[in-house]
Amino acid sequence: MSAVVAEIGRIGKTAKGTVGVAAIHLETGRRVVFHADEFFPMASTVKVAVAAKILDMADKGQIKLTSPILVERSEMAPEGPLEDIRWRPGLTFPVSDLLELMITKSDNTSADVLFRVAGGPVSVQAYLQALGLQEIRPARTIRELLRDVLSIPAPASPATSLADQFRRMPPGQAAERRAKAYRANPAYDADPRDQATPAAMLGLLCKIWQEEGISRSARSTLIPMMERSTTGPKRIRGRLPAGTVVADKTGTLAGSVNDVGYITLPEGRGHIAMVAFIKGSEAPAGTRQTVIADIARLLYDYFLISP
Repeated sequence: MSAVVAEIGRIGKTAKGTVGVAAIHLETGRRVVFHADEFFPMASTVKVAVAAKILDMADKGQIKLTSPILVERSEMAPEGPLEDIRWRPGLTFPVSDLLELMITKSDNTSADVLFRVAGGPVSVQAYLQALGLQEIRPARTIRELLRDVLSIPAPASPATSLADQFRRMPPGQAAERRAKAYRANPAYDADPRDQATPAAMLGLLCKIWQEEGISRSARSTLIPMMERSTTGPKRIRGRLPAGTVVADKTGTLAGSVNDVGYITLPEGRGHIAMVAFIKGSEAPAGTRQTVIADIARLLYDYFLISP
């Protein structure tokens, strides 16, 4: 175990930031942790928590996954398939479609619509606290988070979306803002809002897998969605053997590059739940992703061959 932790530390140095890892072999409970109790910005990995809350509401009959949900103009956000859709009055999507887009494509518009349906970040946090997950702290919608991190003032009209603001920017200014979305940002790292510890995020993954306070129906909906995720081919999936089943959700913002999810080991050897968070990274984007891929392969090999 100590050798594995030391190797995570060695791999993590190339990120030129801080790396946090928490992993568990779900069938035996064996764990590997590295800076697992330190807080890291979640970025889009918070969408796993949003999805769990929405599915819990569906279980309780508070919403139906087939129900059409009106998209407000202010919720149209950059990044994701809905970015290119021109908002129109009456634009709706079923809850199930919004979940699919949020998890598989990390669509930000879908996330903010679902945040609203859930009752806002405060309601998602209350749901997590009821599960005993005190150290996952959603506090802002995606558009609020991006405006803060990218230094974009709130618009004069509350109906103006972040996507509208980007369209109205001069091309050079928009490009600079998008570049800022990938640079290390000490203020973002220091802000306690929208952060989680790797240990707490792993706790959420375990509760989903083990159906602890989360229903079988929610589990059977969410994990297959995470298997269909397309945003992280070079992260957890990056160095695993071809055909390995992975269910994950990525997060990327400023100096943070994250991936959380499940790995299925071959030959009936069980499953791994893992969280890899990186913050304050000054390394190129490709290097950050390779760090996560190398850690995932290390954990795969360790849990596969260790007694």
